[in-house]
Amino acid sequence: MRSAAGRARLLTQRVVAFAALMAGAALLFGLFAGRDDGTETEVAPEERGYYLTDARLIELGVDGRPRVVVRARSIEQQLVDDSVQLNHLELDYTTKRDGAWHVTADRGRLASNQTSMQLAGNVRVAGSPEPAGGRAIIATDVLDYDTKAGVVQTASPVAIQFGTHQLEGRGLRVALNDGTLRLESNVNGKFSP
Repeated sequence: MRSAAGRARLLTQRVVAFAALMAGAALLFGLFAGRDDGTETEVAPEERGYYLTDARLIELGVDGRPRVVVRARSIEQQLVDDSVQLNHLELDYTTKRDGAWHVTADRGRLASNQTSMQLAGNVRVAGSPEPAGGRAIIATDVLDYDTKAGVVQTASPVAIQFGTHQLEGRGLRVALNDGTLRLESNVNGKFSP
């Protein structure tokens, strides 16, 4: 048997070891979990809007048929300015007056008020403006669409093809309501019979 002094010493050693173990555990927890000493060390996460992948949005016309169909690999709402970013998008637009149009672009941005849309990167617009007419193709790198005024425009180089006819220029303005298309400068064309 141990003496009372030996038992007291053993008990003291165990208490000290237990206290050291608890202090070490508290220190490790503080290092791994972070301490709250009144200073803010974490950065608050950004507020995020909605985010869609492989999305398809459809706007119906008054007749109940699809008027506008948008497909995009990703769509993300930007809460800073409430705009919407679209990536790898395709847009199909159909009306009786303007025919069927297919638009593709690498990127797009829809303003928060939804009155303007900017397309960028390999922008291509293809369609038939007249039911009996030929197919028209417009290719550029940047295109702005004012949905309220019905105006499509760019200051970038543009290539236009109507059937076998080809036009190139810098800058384009299309007034959809008037049915007019105007190339701004450096216009060159090739017309085949």
